[in-house]
Amino acid sequence: KLAYEEQLINSRKNADFSFRDIFFDPENELYECRVPSGRLGIVVDETGIGPRVEKINIMSKLYKKISVGDIIVAVDEVDLVGAKPDTFWQIVSRKANKQERCIVVLKI
Repeated sequence: KLAYEEQLINSRKNADFSFRDIFFDPENELYECRVPSGRLGIVVDETGIGPRVEKINIMSKLYKKISVGDIIVAVDEVDLVGAKPDTFWQIVSRKANKQERCIVVLKI
């Protein structure tokens, strides 16, 4: 069970698909990473599904937790399905001082 599963499943977005669609698709593998405050040390690019991990710094707290190509579909209770990278970075920066962030990733 994901930390913010209920909030994400019930999120309402004006989009063709949402976290709910990805969550309930048996073909998809989702996992979450808990990351302490501070910089993430990753580069993301845009896809139709959400921000895709393009590069991971070896000093990143996410190194060996996520992989290049994985899609970030949520940060804490915020559904990022279909979001552009700038939206992802806005959410992450707003939560940068939080003790821990929960990032939900679609394994690719």
